[in-house]
Amino acid sequence: MDYKKDAIRVLQEISVALDYYTEQENLPGLLSGYSGYALFYAYYYNLTGKKKHLKKVHQLLLKSIQALSEEALIPSHCNGVSGMVWAIQHLINTGFASEDGLEDTFEEVDVLLGNIMEQQVVQEEYDFLHQGLGIALYFLEKEQPSPYLNTLVKQLEKTAYKDEKGLRWRDHFSRTQAERPEEPAFNLGLAHGIPAIISVLGKIHQKGIDVSPLLDQSISWLLSTKNKPEEGISSLYPVLVDTRNEAMTGKQSRLGWCYGDLSIAATLMNVGMGLQNDLYKEEAHRIFTHTLQHRNTKNGSVHDACFCHGGAGIAHIYRRAYLATEDPLFLEGADHWLQQTLQMNTWKDGLAGFKFYADEKYINCYGLLEGITGLGLVLIAALDPATTPAWDRCLLLS
Repeated sequence: MDYKKDAIRVLQEISVALDYYTEQENLPGLLSGYSGYALFYAYYYNLTGKKKHLKKVHQLLLKSIQALSEEALIPSHCNGVSGMVWAIQHLINTGFASEDGLEDTFEEVDVLLGNIMEQQVVQEEYDFLHQGLGIALYFLEKEQPSPYLNTLVKQLEKTAYKDEKGLRWRDHFSRTQAERPEEPAFNLGLAHGIPAIISVLGKIHQKGIDVSPLLDQSISWLLSTKNKPEEGISSLYPVLVDTRNEAMTGKQSRLGWCYGDLSIAATLMNVGMGLQNDLYKEEAHRIFTHTLQHRNTKNGSVHDACFCHGGAGIAHIYRRAYLATEDPLFLEGADHWLQQTLQMNTWKDGLAGFKFYADEKYINCYGLLEGITGLGLVLIAALDPATTPAWDRCLLLS
């Protein structure tokens, strides 16, 4: 399927839109702000070799550093300090920036974020995008293992909910929990739930900190939540379950990065590769195959082209599955969903022809998670197979 001409055109239009937008007043942050735009320009420079894109990387990097020293920012991975310093560290790791002169900044940030992560996890505030767990990703991006990661493991072990099914961590973030706080719920999404905790533990294990018992017990529980076959249910896993593993909001889940079968499959694949566990990899393969055979835009609730819950994220997850397994079926899936995504550029007043679905309406959005920046990074990854799309570490996909 030939999507290259369309992808190149859309990337050019995304670049123009971001060029204009970054000259205006806009918000800091990785997944919703200008630190994420810097990632787009970095990988777009690798694709095109155009120095103007490299110049934008440096401009946005300096803007991020200045914001860290001058603005009152929240700590979150999504749109706060930890995501911004993750982006800076990633740009250093990939050769787009130098650490020279940033040692004191990183030292202060390490202490600040390490203490906040500890406090929030003790309070069972695990949410990856907005609470303590996302902070761990910054420490994981650093070359040397951080003592804060050892502390995190101990706290997760202490706060886990344990029974004969394994162990898991209670959801205190979702809307359902806000409405039913007396009933423990367990979230199966990568954005806000237990797959994110498992993914972070897998990355910690790769840093040389043995967390295999935690991983095995939590994955054992995760697999026990699988739906029993039922007419009209195309999802293998629900969104939220209670202490009895019964679905709390229905058995059907969306198809996307944030929630659903793909997020669980990606988690199992990555952890299985890290642990060299064939059982986890085989289950991931089965889930990916099932989704290709049984899921579509309608039963997957796919309304737009964003990374979080839209076509771009789906295409990229299948591409990652192909890179891990070399199964041509997954490459076909990636190409199919990328073509589906490109066909969504039907908005005359949209950014590069795209709008994004939020709060039951379509809006223009620039961000990495829910806008044109994430779409652009996915297109670059498809066009530039020689460059590892390491930016997706910020979304727990590698």
